[in-house]
Amino acid sequence: MMNKTLSWLAMAALVCSLGAGAHAQPVYKWVDAQGKTHYGSQPPPSNADAEPLKLQSNNGATKSVSSSSSSKPGQQLNADGTKKVPKDVEEFGEDMKKALQKVDGKQVPLNCSAAVGNIHGQADTMLEVGQKNVRDGYMTQADFDKNAPKIREARGKYSVSDCQSSSGNKKLFYQCMSSSYNHVMGCDKQFKHGE
Repeated sequence: MMNKTLSWLAMAALVCSLGAGAHAQPVYKWVDAQGKTHYGSQPPPSNADAEPLKLQSNNGATKSVSSSSSSKPGQQLNADGTKKVPKDVEEFGEDMKKALQKVDGKQVPLNCSAAVGNIHGQADTMLEVGQKNVRDGYMTQADFDKNAPKIREARGKYSVSDCQSSSGNKKLFYQCMSSSYNHVMGCDKQFKHGE
């Protein structure tokens, strides 16, 4: 049933890649002890210095992307009429997708309430970012309308009672989602489960 109702990775990747810098959630960047650069929506669990990133609009000013879907003079458009994502934002989006697919190595105890809250909150964020991408002209309404029901349906599949009765990879998925440092993309990738 996983393939029919839920592919968090595909849906989240679509929403993330189309406007990675378009929403107001803070993004942190840090370098670990091995010298590897990481990105995340929360600072790292260790005492490492994490710097909040300031995302830039197309004109280089540090601010949110304009909520107008009309293009500015010189604005490049895709074949479907949506705005082209600037190369630096596209690269940031790719780095963000990679970071979200990683799971924090510190295992936390299963907490069904926290896991379901994290799943629902992240699904809601994906929908909000998708709507903002439509308003800002980076995603067509048709693409959003195609993917939003899948996200809402997937969101509805997860509940505290489902978590409490889960076993196998599904239980491990819920345990993974019990950590506020993990994203549904990473937990789904690591703990595929059927229903």
